[in-house]
Amino acid sequence: MKENTNSNPDCKQEEERNLSVPVSEKAQKENLIAFDLCVEEAGLTPKQMDVWGENNWHNNLMAVLSIGFPKLMSREQAFAVVTEKLPDYAQDDDCKALVNHFYDNYNSTMFLSPAMREINAKAQRLARNEQEREDDEMAVLLQGWDAPVLPERIPRLMDLLVSNYDKRFREMLLLSALPVLSAHASHFRARYLNGQIIGPQTYVSVIGGSGSGKGCCTALYKDMIENTLAAHDAEEWEKVKKNQEERDMKANAKDRPQKYHPKLRLFETTSKSSILELQTNLGKNGMLLGQFSEVDGLSKATRTDYSDISVLLRKGWDMDMHRQYYMSESTCNTFVQMSISLLMAGTVRAMLERMFTDENREGGLMQRCIPVLVPLQKRTFRPPRQNFLKVEEMAERDRMLMSLYQKDVELGDDVKVLGLPKTTKAIGQWFDELEYRYNEGMLTEAEADLSHRCGEFIMRAAIPLVALEGRETREIVDFCMWVGRYAHYTMCRLYGKSTQMNIDEAAQMLNGCQDKRKTNEPLMNLLNDTFTLKQIKDLRERNGLHANVRPLLTSYIKKGKIMRLARGIYRKIPQK
Repeated sequence: MKENTNSNPDCKQEEERNLSVPVSEKAQKENLIAFDLCVEEAGLTPKQMDVWGENNWHNNLMAVLSIGFPKLMSREQAFAVVTEKLPDYAQDDDCKALVNHFYDNYNSTMFLSPAMREINAKAQRLARNEQEREDDEMAVLLQGWDAPVLPERIPRLMDLLVSNYDKRFREMLLLSALPVLSAHASHFRARYLNGQIIGPQTYVSVIGGSGSGKGCCTALYKDMIENTLAAHDAEEWEKVKKNQEERDMKANAKDRPQKYHPKLRLFETTSKSSILELQTNLGKNGMLLGQFSEVDGLSKATRTDYSDISVLLRKGWDMDMHRQYYMSESTCNTFVQMSISLLMAGTVRAMLERMFTDENREGGLMQRCIPVLVPLQKRTFRPPRQNFLKVEEMAERDRMLMSLYQKDVELGDDVKVLGLPKTTKAIGQWFDELEYRYNEGMLTEAEADLSHRCGEFIMRAAIPLVALEGRETREIVDFCMWVGRYAHYTMCRLYGKSTQMNIDEAAQMLNGCQDKRKTNEPLMNLLNDTFTLKQIKDLRERNGLHANVRPLLTSYIKKGKIMRLARGIYRKIPQK
């Protein structure tokens, strides 16, 4: 049953109705916007214009046309706009007659009322802004693998930390500072997208040739810990010295003091027992910070030793519990919560041959690590310049580091979970972007797989900065998003190819074990030779299958079973 349209008497007689429709054309963006503005000017709601049974279609469209809508565009565009905005009413002969009636009698463009001039100008402006935004978004989606550009404005502390060094190493040093900064905020946490509570610990590996300037990260490390972590450890060693003196004085006494185990925050050894010992005495929710100027000090060039350490490092990144059995003054076994931040540097050969091996990448240790490439530059034999900061700027830097460290110490054994809604939203939007790129064939499976940890890199970088500032700022969110994007870029560049080989080999192994019965193929046979994304989604839903068909379609395209004609439109390829 059609709606009672209460047609205008001038349009009632069938013989008088002009039902002709111009050749269809695509509605222009500014005209679609102008229609909505005219609807609002007429006191109506755009989304309710085409609801059957609730509104008088004829009267509503006539109200829009009466305020001067035909003066803004051609008859062809008017029909295109009405067809898109009012798909149900556009099928009615009354709609066609009404539009033609106004264009036959009231489409003079000699005069536009002030209201219509304003609507026309606003529609043009909004359409232009929307197009520019879409162009920018598409440019981002389609851009090649160029290194992400560092935001112009970054958090004040980060700027002070790296401004004391040669500007060529700015990006490398910003990333090198993250593990050290996280150790100053070891008791702060945040809730990740999956609901898991994570800490700020971060692993960074600086990769550069001899004399490339990678040593600047060691100098930065020393600057950052001088008055905080290093001073704490120095105080602990004083306690050890005093304790030993007392023990020596009472070597044979019954009241000889127990041996004091220092609660150190820094480590520069790869002995499994020493790391566990430090973790045991560090205190609840504490964090160890390891720094290795050359990766040889960590790997020791032997796979057995390193593999043993890599287990601890993976647990330290994940904050897992590690059960240890050790012999000391009293035999015992206990659980230690591993919490480690790590900054290491090494030459290209040392890093790629000893650290970024297939075994470690497959095991996940190196996917927990942000690789940083020292920028290539003209060969120079002079060490990089340093000390660019003024005295007051260095004092400000040290005050901010001390403030963060004191906030951490004041928490004692407790932890504080920070709310990071802006960072969480930004990470989700980036994952949506990656998902789009993958579904459109612009990312390989390996590149998609390597993005897994990068969301955590972003949030881990944000934790100490938000803990210091007390809130999420635009500079913090933008900087931390750059951290994740840069990490993804370098991970894909360094071992995206080998990761893809691992994925392909795993797929072959799985294929050899799979049952060969067809499951999705028969559904494809029910579709026309040319079909839309909506049609296959609806078909799968009716058959009780998941509606996320993009990975399936991507697979069929790669196998040559279908081809993509346009966005959301596909065609079957005849199989031999």
